[in-house]
Amino acid sequence: MSSFKNAAQAQRRTHRERSQPANRRKFGLLEKHKDYVVRAHNFNKKKKILRQLRGVAEGKNPDEFYRGMIKSKMVGGKHQLHTDNTLSHATVQLLKSQDANYLRLKLQAERSKVSKMESVLHGTRDERKSTHTFFRDSDSEEVELEGVEALPPAPPLDDRTKKTLARQKKAQYRTLMSRKERVKALQVAASKLQVYKNIASAKGRVYKEVNEDSGVTHYRWRKQRSK
Repeated sequence: MSSFKNAAQAQRRTHRERSQPANRRKFGLLEKHKDYVVRAHNFNKKKKILRQLRGVAEGKNPDEFYRGMIKSKMVGGKHQLHTDNTLSHATVQLLKSQDANYLRLKLQAERSKVSKMESVLHGTRDERKSTHTFFRDSDSEEVELEGVEALPPAPPLDDRTKKTLARQKKAQYRTLMSRKERVKALQVAASKLQVYKNIASAKGRVYKEVNEDSGVTHYRWRKQRSK
């Protein structure tokens, strides 16, 4: 039965869509029914939305007022809310103090990491010698070292292991140098924030002096009597 069905399908004529006539090629491809269905659905959807919005606009009270209208304006036919992003002086000082505390915390963490890496990498460039420690039960006991056999030497490392260890050591030293540079950058940032904090809390005029040779900036202001 399936063979007859396949034979019938093979004899069917191939359905071909009608193409755009030659005199209308400038308008693009010929629209099919499925394309019209999509376009009609989109058009009716927009038409429904416009009808709903028209009803909302007709039923709106002209004397209606919201506080949001004070900070909104029309830009290109659309309402945009105007927000005031300016911060008060107290808020700015609080944010700067939080930034300074964060920098001090990160600086302390980086210093601890640097000291830990230095303690681990200290003396790794020199070859360590194997040692053996003997313990006595009491001070009067004497340990005879003549009959003690010497410790067997450590097995030599092959070239591949030596290269791997050297590569790992170089990577650790590069990490250590990058952490030291990060510590310096954090110190500079923390000192700048402290200077800005002192300038903001200073009363009176602040004088700025720039050293032409080194390019370092110094600030001077009148000293205040502390209570």
